[in-house]
Amino acid sequence: MLSDGLHVRLTPASGFTLTPEHYGFVQAESFSRIKVYEVEVPYQEYLLGFSQESLAQQKMQLIKNKAVQLQNAVCNLISVKQAIAGTVFDKEMLICGDELSSVVVEASYPESATTAHKQAIYHSITSLSVKTDKQLRLFTGLPFELTDTPDYKITTRFRNSLVMQPLSDSSGKSTLVISHGVSEGTTTQQLAAHLIKKDTSPEDIKILTNEQTALNNIPALATTAHVNIEGDTYYMKQILSYQNDRFLLVQTRVPIATKANTNKMIEKLLSNFSFK
Repeated sequence: MLSDGLHVRLTPASGFTLTPEHYGFVQAESFSRIKVYEVEVPYQEYLLGFSQESLAQQKMQLIKNKAVQLQNAVCNLISVKQAIAGTVFDKEMLICGDELSSVVVEASYPESATTAHKQAIYHSITSLSVKTDKQLRLFTGLPFELTDTPDYKITTRFRNSLVMQPLSDSSGKSTLVISHGVSEGTTTQQLAAHLIKKDTSPEDIKILTNEQTALNNIPALATTAHVNIEGDTYYMKQILSYQNDRFLLVQTRVPIATKANTNKMIEKLLSNFSFK
């Protein structure tokens, strides 16, 4: 189990044994190892870091990068060479994943290893099978977590956002989204105005308040507004933390008739919020 909701299975190469140092196997006498780990970066995004130029900066020489079909999934097999303490090592990295994270099986062995040894390692890393449980992976790749969600239920995880709904709302008109992202060259006030007005005509939104607050002891800006959507009026509250070009956004929208307890519910929810 690499993390909650992510299980992997891997067959050891002949002569390799389990190692307590990491998830994987080792053969000490041949200076060879196989390890498997998760990187909380989406698969396609993670692959971008394996260009010839990027690897050269890490003093690695790219030999090949090819797509392979494995257990009904397309993975990438990346081969590099790296000199360590005067010895050249071959490194094979089998990478697969989804929109939440990437799984890497990394094998390393001396360039001088026999063909049979290399083939045994190849068969081991390509024996990989992965089983996931999306419900348990709701917070994978997110910079925050919630120990509890009082008064709310999590309805879905969509890319970099967690979507929730108040338990008291059976209409489905109320939503709460916690999201994160990158925005450069702006201020907290400018970004807050952009995010709360996004996809809304100027005449359909009225900003009520802007107040300084904190999110898990990190400075934030709380904004409230009324917005008209398809003839209905909604109450919106947004909490935005923005530092070093990265932002964390909490935004809720509820029908104006159910506004009364919204602020207390958000406060109660966020008492269970923390940055990782």
